[in-house]
Amino acid sequence: MSESRPPNPLRRLGEDIDKARSQADDGGPGGRADITSGGTALGFGLRIGIELIAALCVGVALGLLADHYLGGHWGLIAGFFLGSAAGMMNVFRAVRGMGRGNPPAGGVG
Repeated sequence: MSESRPPNPLRRLGEDIDKARSQADDGGPGGRADITSGGTALGFGLRIGIELIAALCVGVALGLLADHYLGGHWGLIAGFFLGSAAGMMNVFRAVRGMGRGNPPAGGVG
């Protein structure tokens, strides 16, 4: 039997972690340079716009359905405002999630 020791798995794990961190700092796959998981600023802006318009359309469509089955025009108005609120919440969540790669210096974020 040889007296050479097997490679230390913790050392190899540490090297793998260091390599992944260096890729992340360089803006490689999954790096911090990407805006919300690998997109560009234009892509992020289009995503925000589409989420806002989609929520508004769904709210208006549900309002129109409510008007059709219940009568009146209050469903359309309520659907418009609920769709607008849902769209704003989606935009807020998306923008708030942008900075998750590097939390604020104050701690909780």
